[in-house]
Amino acid sequence: MSKYLSILLALILAPTAFAEVIHDQGVYGNVGCDDEKECHYIWAGGIMFPGVTVNIDATDGSYSAAGVTDAEGVYKLPVPPGDYSVTIDAATLPAGAVVEYPSSGEYLVSVAAGTKHRRDFIVDDESCGDTGTCWMTAGGVKFEAIMGTDAAQAGPKDSFGGNVNPSCSPEPGDGGQWNHIAHSEKLHFLGTTIRVVRCGNVTGIDPGSESPVTPFNYIEFEGEGTLSGIKGNKFAKTDVSFFARVEDHNEPGNDKAAEGEDVDRYFLHVFEGGGSGTTHLLVDEDGDANTVDPLTITGGNLQLHFSSCEN
Repeated sequence: MSKYLSILLALILAPTAFAEVIHDQGVYGNVGCDDEKECHYIWAGGIMFPGVTVNIDATDGSYSAAGVTDAEGVYKLPVPPGDYSVTIDAATLPAGAVVEYPSSGEYLVSVAAGTKHRRDFIVDDESCGDTGTCWMTAGGVKFEAIMGTDAAQAGPKDSFGGNVNPSCSPEPGDGGQWNHIAHSEKLHFLGTTIRVVRCGNVTGIDPGSESPVTPFNYIEFEGEGTLSGIKGNKFAKTDVSFFARVEDHNEPGNDKAAEGEDVDRYFLHVFEGGGSGTTHLLVDEDGDANTVDPLTITGGNLQLHFSSCEN
């Protein structure tokens, strides 16, 4: 290869290579309220602020960029290695809202190659009066392969129930308990160690839920438990991990649910822990464990709750 051709190829490939490098490190975080401000992080259940611009500037003036928080109040700023100042564009916050933490309104971050740094901006706003913790209860819940199928005729394909984050605290019962019985597979999953990942609102649907009234309409939770065979299935009791999502839009069985509107939905992925990640049980619309596509609930009672936990 000639020297000139080598130089030409280097010039063509350089931008792509640089783009890959700067995405290997950066700064990310949430912009929202928090009821545990001494932690300096925003936990699941906080009120988040979408559409807020977060600026990042190299302290030596060599680099500058900006990102906008998504529907969940999350921003991501991939940058090349260096020392940076991270700030919020106050004009993009709700009227009257101010940054409460960091008190200076600025984070100074040193980003090394291959490192990512979380920096949350805690905002004080009138809407923060609702800040608290999300939790969920369910009982006798069933869903059918086809919405509207009479459970008395067809029998439930799956049934599930339990509680997540009871008393809006992870302490009682190690975060709660979640049961799922897959009747056709003759499997019983029991989640005994549960952690809330986050609460939020589904894009394209009115935020919040009405029964009871909460600012969110979904909760995601994960943890560990066991999977056992039942009704003649000799599947040995196995330690597993899981991830679940429950969407509380309306009470199943009402007129809107019959029309396929504002219905509760449910996703569950139970997989082997310890590195293999083998899927043992999946409740998902398209059968792909890599995407969260909850199934419609056609009966039972799913309720998302919200509490300030002050008492």
